[in-house]
Amino acid sequence: MKRFWQWLATALLVAIFLSLANWQWNRASDLKNPPKIDPTIVPLDSLIAPGQSITEAAVARRVSVSGTFVSNWILPNQADRKSWVVGLFQTKDNAMILVVRGHGANPDPQRIESNREVNVIGYLVPQQSRDAAENVGNQISRVDSALFVTRTELPLYAPYIHAISEEPSVGFIPVPFEIGKKVPGYYWQHISYVVIWFLFAVTAIFLMIYQRKSERV
Repeated sequence: MKRFWQWLATALLVAIFLSLANWQWNRASDLKNPPKIDPTIVPLDSLIAPGQSITEAAVARRVSVSGTFVSNWILPNQADRKSWVVGLFQTKDNAMILVVRGHGANPDPQRIESNREVNVIGYLVPQQSRDAAENVGNQISRVDSALFVTRTELPLYAPYIHAISEEPSVGFIPVPFEIGKKVPGYYWQHISYVVIWFLFAVTAIFLMIYQRKSERV
């Protein structure tokens, strides 16, 4: 009976270690194969309503929305010392959403703050409640709609739009979109954990066999 419980405990440990190794292997695979982006363009209000949190299925979906830009903020000296523009956009159904419009060499606030109707197409991105990155490359450290709640009395969408086009255009160059990694860490970091958990499983089997041999001596 004692031998049975020893083998059972060893089998459970081996199963746990191998399941952890498999879990790390899957995370490494997820990092190696970035998520695919659905190219279909859908209306913004078909995915989310103002004030709602974005669902995982809606992240990085391409959306379209019509309305007017009511104000803009220029973020100077971003990637390659280009200035990026983030606009507060009022939709035709009287709601607000932030839009990362693109960049230009020297954006003119008077030129970009027009009241004409614009159709925006872009990627839907979750709000960032804290700094999510450095202001380098194709990244803005933080785009958070909560920072603009006091600037409007209209309902505010929680996520923002990373624009890829405006019609009519004012000449902004779209910032390349990079979808964030769902899995933290690095590929080889997860592979190393696979090796570690596998060695734990081998060690558990070895110790059990070694103990049985020691008892026979």
